[in-house]
Amino acid sequence: MPSLSVRGSLLLVCALAVTGCASLQSQDQINYAHCRMVGQASKAEKFDVVLREADLCLEKNQLSQPMQSLVYWLKSDAYASFKRYPEAIAAKEKSIELGPKPDARAVLDLSRLYREAGNPQKALELVQSNLDNNLGEAGKGSGFNMPTYYHLGQTLYDLGRYREAAEAYSTGLLKQPDYAWAFYHRGLAYDKLGQTDDARADFAQFAKLVNQKYVEPQHQAKLAEYKIKLP
Repeated sequence: MPSLSVRGSLLLVCALAVTGCASLQSQDQINYAHCRMVGQASKAEKFDVVLREADLCLEKNQLSQPMQSLVYWLKSDAYASFKRYPEAIAAKEKSIELGPKPDARAVLDLSRLYREAGNPQKALELVQSNLDNNLGEAGKGSGFNMPTYYHLGQTLYDLGRYREAAEAYSTGLLKQPDYAWAFYHRGLAYDKLGQTDDARADFAQFAKLVNQKYVEPQHQAKLAEYKIKLP
């Protein structure tokens, strides 16, 4: 499954194609080219280009609210890539405001940004708002799957509520038992709780399931601490 950033860039490019850009007058084509560049640059992870072209896209075109929402979404991802979290948060909030309907995944993404900005309490409030409003991952009433419980576990862990974090990951794993990163982070929670046998079991399961290209030195160091090697 493509990342939210990649899916957003593809949606933006496709949405612009549907508008029939070829039928526009020359200057309009030039203006819409900025919007196409946002999607293309995001897909290519050229985030400095995303930020430059997104501002031009919004400034020079009369976009529908859903298309504006996509542009702000990609701006947020670009700011986050540079760890400019206040700006990433502002852009994500604008994207949600302009979106056509409540978007549970967008709220979870905003929660992540607040957590990375050092505000886990706000992050927890956002995840809890999805739960309170029965807002599942694909819209109201769709149910709560791994993304909800994964973000809940992350925020609880950052707040030092390790037992509750482990329980959140466990609930998510009932929904998606092959999600490697939930095992890793539950292992961290167990490690904090002094439950070394449970932590070791989770880290071992993580090592079996994870796509190794995403394993970074700090993950390898934690596995080495428990004498676990990647296959």
